Amino acid sequence: MHLHGHTFAVYQAGPRKDTAIVLPGQTLPVVFDADNLGLWMIHCHNIYYAEAGMMNQLGYQR
Repeated sequence: MHLHGHTFAVYQAGPRKDTAIVLPGQTLPVVFDADNLGLWMIHCHNIYYAEAGMMNQLGYQR
């Protein structure tokens, strides 16, 4: 999964990044500060999965 406009840390491990591998049927807890106002995309880089629904907006817009 790829998060635009922010970076995150995989919960309790590793450096900050904007992309992480999430296996099918699994979850990946992350920690991030939503401190960059706007609507940002979160999506899978595999177009098959993105078109199947692994693409959404994240954020806040006034």
